[in-house]
This record gives sequence, structure tokens and C-alpha cells, in this order.
Amino acid sequence: MRKMRVRSAGVWLVVLLMAAMMLAACGDDEAETTTTAAPETTTTAAPEELTKVVFALTNQRAIQYHPFYLADYLGYFEDEGLDVEIQVLQGTGAVVQQIVAGNVDIGNPAAPGTAQAVAQGNCLKIFYAYHHENVFGLATPEAGPIQTIADLAGQVIGVSDPAGGEVPVIRALMASQGLAENVDYTFAAIGEGGALTFDSLENGTAQAYSSSNFDIAALTAAGMPLRSLLPPEFKYFPSNSPTVTCDYYEANKDVLTRFARAVAKATVFSMANREAAYEITKTYEPALFEDEALANAFWDVTVEMMTLPPDIAGQPWGTHNINGWEQYLAFATQGTEEEGALPPDSVDLAVLLTDELIPEINNFDKAAVEAEAAAFPGVG
Repeated sequence: MRKMRVRSAGVWLVVLLMAAMMLAACGDDEAETTTTAAPETTTTAAPEELTKVVFALTNQRAIQYHPFYLADYLGYFEDEGLDVEIQVLQGTGAVVQQIVAGNVDIGNPAAPGTAQAVAQGNCLKIFYAYHHENVFGLATPEAGPIQTIADLAGQVIGVSDPAGGEVPVIRALMASQGLAENVDYTFAAIGEGGALTFDSLENGTAQAYSSSNFDIAALTAAGMPLRSLLPPEFKYFPSNSPTVTCDYYEANKDVLTRFARAVAKATVFSMANREAAYEITKTYEPALFEDEALANAFWDVTVEMMTLPPDIAGQPWGTHNINGWEQYLAFATQGTEEEGALPPDSVDLAVLLTDELIPEINNFDKAAVEAEAAAFPGVG
């Protein structure tokens, strides 16, 4: 197995290796990538010279992104000739900024933040759909007085971060109810489902909370029953997916194909052997798995989000749900720009989304990957 380098908020994280393997302490900020024998895989041997790819995630939560970690552990990235370095940044806004600035090659931001960046004049391309369900929720303490979105007039809505991907979604939702930010309600950053978030809702600093479904699940697991305020039609709004600049896409189609193929293989492995995928992912972030009930709840949310929606059921991995995108843009362009709406016709889906690489991404032996998963010897 192979462990990728992971950097969080500009600081290198030391990643735990398996069994008796430990990472030697380094004198600088970077941990050396250590390679050991990978389990036998179904792809051809990687070339001697690996292509470096810098890939940015919006948070450290390994379960949410487990196919990327599986692709590393199982050697799928290396089999595709790639040396993938993960950077963990703080939210969608930070990831989009780094993509646009050219500081990362590929990012995995939430769709609303991507659309917002495109509306501001940036040319971005999503070449593989990773999550297909809306990752963001809106909830309020069940014991509190808030029953509907209209009840949030004059209230504070907690969010993970001012630049979080949930902000444009909730801003547009509130505008659709005739409520304007900083006039009828305000946002407050109260964290990602931890103690600060719990306390803020409990003591009334915020009356509702919008963040990822994972953060909301963490609050429920911590003992705070919540009432969802998000309309059901939001279910298949687009979510996090690998995104690049248009220039990077045109110059690196082969690299992007190989990157996404490794992720698709890892997804097939995960679906075929949840237990092995779970145990592998645990080695990248053991603390996340200390509460087993919460970890399994997170895993269930992730699998549901990766499952192809009815509109594209049976299509290859990475296929875009165009209908979901069209519904989102129809919603997100309601109201005025001052209210947070996207300008009409500011996002051209023919430019933003491409399925051009999908056939070649899925050009691998799925049955062989499933057989590998079924025969996987275990972790530890």
C-alpha cells in the first residue's frame, strides 16, 4: 500500500502507516512519501516517472472522501502513473481560490461555490461528478420555536465558515422566501458540527445551522435532536466534484482521465467491500472512527451521496446529473445579486460540465476490481 502526503491548512500532517511501519520524524515541514508493496491490482504497472498532481479537499473528513484515499492505499493512483498530494483547505471558498490561482491542480469544491466563481468570470471545468446529492442541510433544534424557513426572520443562521459552500445556497433559499441577508437575518460562523456549534445552538447564539450533512449528523450524534428546514426538492442539487481551470483541463486531459479512473476503481472497490474500505480509510484518520456509530453514520451519508440519482441510474461513474444542475441554477438565479442570487445566464453548463472523459475514465475491468475487493486480505 501507498500513503499520500496530506497537508492541512498549510501544515504537513504526519500520516500513520500500517502495522509496524512508522514515518520517521522530519526536520522540515514535509513528510516523505513512503511506498510499500501494494496489493495486486487490475491495472498495468505504473511508469517509473510519476506525474505530480496536487489535489485539494475542503476538509479533513476522510470518510467523506474515502475513494480518494482508497485510490492511494490500493495503488490505483500509482498504477495510473500519478503521484497525488492532498492538501486539506478550509472550505469551498479556499479550494476555489487555490484552483483559480493555479496553486493546486485539481480541487473538490462544492457546486454552489464553483458556480459562484464561474459567475464572477472564472473559467472552470468539472470533469467527473463525485457526489450527486446536495451536501448541505439546514436544521434547527427540535426543542426550539423555529418551525419553518419563514420563522428565521430576525434570526441568526450558523454556518461552518463565511466562505463555506452552504452560504450561497442558504442565501438564495432565504431570498426565495423574501428574506434578505443582513436585513431580515444574519449569518454567523459557528464551526463544523463540534462543541462550538453545539453550544451556539444550545445557548441561542444561533437559531438554525447550515453546513454539510456530516456536520449536522455530528450534532445529532452528540445528543441534539434537530428539525430539518430544507425543502425536499433540494435533494439532487449538485455537490462536491473534482474541478479544474479550463486551461488546465485542455492541457492535461490524459492526467485527469487517469486521476478519475483511479477514483472510479476505488469507488467500485468500496461498493464491493465496505468493511475493507472502512478499515483502510480508518488508517488515514483514526480519530474520526473512535465513535463507531458516528463513523458508520458518516459512511452511510457518503455512500448515498455517491449513488447515481434516478435520472442517470446505470450510467458510468462520473456522469453528470444535468437535470440536478439545471434545477439548482433555476433556483440560484432567483432574486437580485444584492440578495446573493447568481446573475441570469452567468453559468454556461456546456462549458462548466463535460462528460468527454467519462468513457475512458470507466475503461477498466470492473469485475476484476470487485474480485480484488472480495479477496482483499484485510487491514492491520
